[in-house]
Amino acid sequence: MTAQHLSASTRLLSNENTMEPRLIHAIILLVTASLTVLVTAILGPSLPQMQAHFKDVPGADYLVPLTMTAPMLMMAGLSVFVGELADRFGRKRLLVSATAFYAVVGVAPMFLDTLTAIIASRFALGILEAVLMTVSTTMIGDYYDGAKRERMMSLQTTVSASSAFLLNNVGGMIAEHGWRAPYAAFAVSLVLVPLMVIFLWEPTTRANMTNEQFEQDSASFRPGRLAGICVLAVLLGIMFLTVPVHFGYLHGAIGVNSPSQIGMAYGINSLGVIAGTLLFGWVLAQKLKVPAQLALGSLVAGMGFVLMQSATDYSMLTTAGFVNGLGAGILLPTMVTWNMRDLPVCRRGMGTGAFQSCLFFGMFLSPILVVGLEKGWSGTRAMAVGLEGQVLVGLGVIALLVALVSRKPSR
Repeated sequence: MTAQHLSASTRLLSNENTMEPRLIHAIILLVTASLTVLVTAILGPSLPQMQAHFKDVPGADYLVPLTMTAPMLMMAGLSVFVGELADRFGRKRLLVSATAFYAVVGVAPMFLDTLTAIIASRFALGILEAVLMTVSTTMIGDYYDGAKRERMMSLQTTVSASSAFLLNNVGGMIAEHGWRAPYAAFAVSLVLVPLMVIFLWEPTTRANMTNEQFEQDSASFRPGRLAGICVLAVLLGIMFLTVPVHFGYLHGAIGVNSPSQIGMAYGINSLGVIAGTLLFGWVLAQKLKVPAQLALGSLVAGMGFVLMQSATDYSMLTTAGFVNGLGAGILLPTMVTWNMRDLPVCRRGMGTGAFQSCLFFGMFLSPILVVGLEKGWSGTRAMAVGLEGQVLVGLGVIALLVALVSRKPSR
């Protein structure tokens, strides 16, 4: 970015310098982003009951799990367009409206009688989740910069992972009251709406720029770099969802079938993610450059997958889950902050949305890819996961070489 572009961005943000974000702003934006984990964390324990309720519906074995994956597919398809809307028309109104409707659509399955209607409501929820995740993340980039922004991005992942850890347990307790009961948790977004109206301000966007400001700011946009980051985001999504989907199967393959033991292993994996995000935010973001951050995260996460392949008992597999979670916790904020750092103000929403679309597309592909490897080549789920780990380790080695080369002084 040239000095001219930097000065343009400085002028664009000058009206916001007097509006310093406080703790309440951080809480609002971080909690809003973490709402998206509700659909997987709070509902997972109730799916068997829901399956039993709709057992007479043709194709229920496939349709009931779709209530969890449908929002993810919508986020993959729509986040980039949501980001473009946020750039063109502003952030705050879009975020407040989506948060209010999120509660209405989220609790709808408590009152819907058909599986088709419930699935339709989940697709609608995915549209709103695309808004919540994309706009809240973009506004973190608007409100913060430098080391504060990178710390906030790591905290975003920390809060989401911590929420998933807690909600997995809470979801099981709520499900004791029936499969519809966990959907009541979506009403929590209503608490955020008045807080958003009162405390959030509209940051500088393309919507309130002059044509001259837009041209100056957009000159620093590098679509090729964004495209490269988005390709890596697909790979990150594939990696990130492997443990949530397949960890239980890996435990079953070594003879561990206790739900409490498997749940504990999932919890330890989540603790690994939390530890990785904290390590990134408080140490790695200040000490290492992006190639080194990518190398460390990829190597650690990949080794976790490789260890899963060779695990023969519960303790080994659970330890491998923690190692993989640690690497995943490093990788996600690394990618998010790298992407955010290079986006000009006028393209920040679109660039963030493009990253989110590719990340969730990778998550959607993850189960298809791993099962495809198992059926078509490797023979076992553990071998498929181990192969994924070897690819990740290879990418980590490449990133490490880039990091080492970039450290050499030029002659």
